[in-house]
Amino acid sequence: MSKTTEQRTVFEVGGDLTITGNITRVSIKGGKIEIFSIPKGLNQEEIKGTQEYIEKYFPIAKASTLSLKDEFLKHEPETEEQRKFKNALISAIKSGLSDFRAQRMDACFDEEGNICFKAGIKPAVGKSPNWWKETAKKFMPEKGSRLGTTKERIAFLGLLIKYLIEEKGYTVSNAWKAVCDQSKDLGHYWDSENAKHDFEDTGSRQVSEWYDLANTYKITVDDEVGGFSLVGGSYINNGNCYPLADVNSVSNPGNDYDNSMGWIVLSV
Repeated sequence: MSKTTEQRTVFEVGGDLTITGNITRVSIKGGKIEIFSIPKGLNQEEIKGTQEYIEKYFPIAKASTLSLKDEFLKHEPETEEQRKFKNALISAIKSGLSDFRAQRMDACFDEEGNICFKAGIKPAVGKSPNWWKETAKKFMPEKGSRLGTTKERIAFLGLLIKYLIEEKGYTVSNAWKAVCDQSKDLGHYWDSENAKHDFEDTGSRQVSEWYDLANTYKITVDDEVGGFSLVGGSYINNGNCYPLADVNSVSNPGNDYDNSMGWIVLSV
């Protein structure tokens, strides 16, 4: 994304001033007034922190709507992978789930090496889970930005199964298989159709409101037990080896991971 930030203008009280643009906030300090505005002609949705930006890049994952009474949870697991995921999802629902905003696509780096969101760029891989945890907190602290938990990612994938059944016409069995057993049709894997055999650019392979469901492993934090997890798979895997529901613990959180990136969420 092009680097577009607020414009800061300072003037003495009593002075004459004309601001061209959209004023976002005003601060009075030591007899001076600071006016922050989005310069005329800039796209407001590209300004990090604006509601337009949040709506564009962080849709709401309605985890609170998941219920043990959901029809798709009556499915009898056909594989060990489905059994493990179903048990994890039921546990997550029982523990209580709140809605959250999840990144619509993989993050990328801007010209200064900062995290940003824009389609058509190489994903922001090559950093450690520890780096992602700290960076996620600083990304948009006023919106409660943080690294998503493994429980939230499991809920996110539960919502994906419901979407496949209710909106895309998958049978219950095939929806479970697509998330838990063979995910090559939902994300970018080595054996996916038109596989690039390298990283796809951000904003690829849309499923519902989301993009980039695979292509890179997603780093989540396990706050309840400590540590991190790698969820899903990357382009170097076949879709049946590391499907979307696959979860693996991180043993060296200080190490950089070449095929992984953090999964950032915001508060609703």
